[in-house]
Amino acid sequence: MPKRLMTGLMAGILAFLPATSHAADANDIDLKLFGDDVTDGWEGCRLAFWQQDRDPTEDRYAYVFFAPIPDGEALPAWVKIGDEVTDVSPVDIGSAETGMLEPFRLYRGQDGSLTVMMEIFEQARSDRGIEVSSGRLTFLESDKFPFAVRVKGLNGCPAGMESADGDSAGDGLGLTLGAERQLDGLDQIPAAVMKAVAEYGSLCDPQSTAGYSSAYPVSDDITLWQVPCNLFASSASSVFVASYASAPDVAQVLSFPREPGSTEADMIEIVDAVVTPQSATVESASLDSGGDCGTYARHQLVAAPGEVVEFELREFRAKAVCDGVATEPAEFPLVYESR
Repeated sequence: MPKRLMTGLMAGILAFLPATSHAADANDIDLKLFGDDVTDGWEGCRLAFWQQDRDPTEDRYAYVFFAPIPDGEALPAWVKIGDEVTDVSPVDIGSAETGMLEPFRLYRGQDGSLTVMMEIFEQARSDRGIEVSSGRLTFLESDKFPFAVRVKGLNGCPAGMESADGDSAGDGLGLTLGAERQLDGLDQIPAAVMKAVAEYGSLCDPQSTAGYSSAYPVSDDITLWQVPCNLFASSASSVFVASYASAPDVAQVLSFPREPGSTEADMIEIVDAVVTPQSATVESASLDSGGDCGTYARHQLVAAPGEVVEFELREFRAKAVCDGVATEPAEFPLVYESR
């Protein structure tokens, strides 16, 4: 190729490149990292994601996605595009009910011009809630190129925060309870709660117990009460009751569903209950006198229609044969699981 022609061709290419670059820039999503300038000092529970190589506790600008969770359900999330903060809400695409975040979620702005595609690659439960160690958010805006960001995240409450008002982890399946308040007498339990136990607590006899009980904040309005029910030779039973600040004369005795296919009525009284506030779960075990066989159940407190709460069964195990071999109830053969 003649040198003059080559020079002219290269000049033409170089002249064209800046125009192409500007055209591409015009189609790029102007995603901005943000911090307190958008979250406005919100210190409560949240569903939040930040750029993978940043730390929101140390970096002024780290977040790419932030949804406050003030009362058991995440509000629309905040995303900053250029100088504007856009609200995006979840699009229901179904849930695998694993007890964790779905591995894939969609969020969309009210006018439909912005869609956020959320992918969760690695996650685990901790005392803060559900922590995401690896994920990706892809932002799709009308007439723009998709923009992907590798992220870490948290669906829960910041470390060291005791959720005095019981803010939820907001995973759509369960709640997060506030710190346990231990009570050493039945006289510390509201009258409405004790009345509900007397009316709907089956064969419960709290007066025959030492009266030790617990209270767990669920939200500004709801408190979960663990009330002693009966004492046995080597175990004890409890009932769980929800009270509502907005209706102080009303209390709701909660039932514990049995496994699908069971012909028995839901349980009111459960044995040897162990509460895990971070996941709002209650474990219980009903064992044979020898302790080597019986059943194990794990229920989770969830928000229910009508601004109330209820328990859902997440796991049920049973060992029918009493073989003299000691086995932890949580290791009995699995019968049903729905996390």
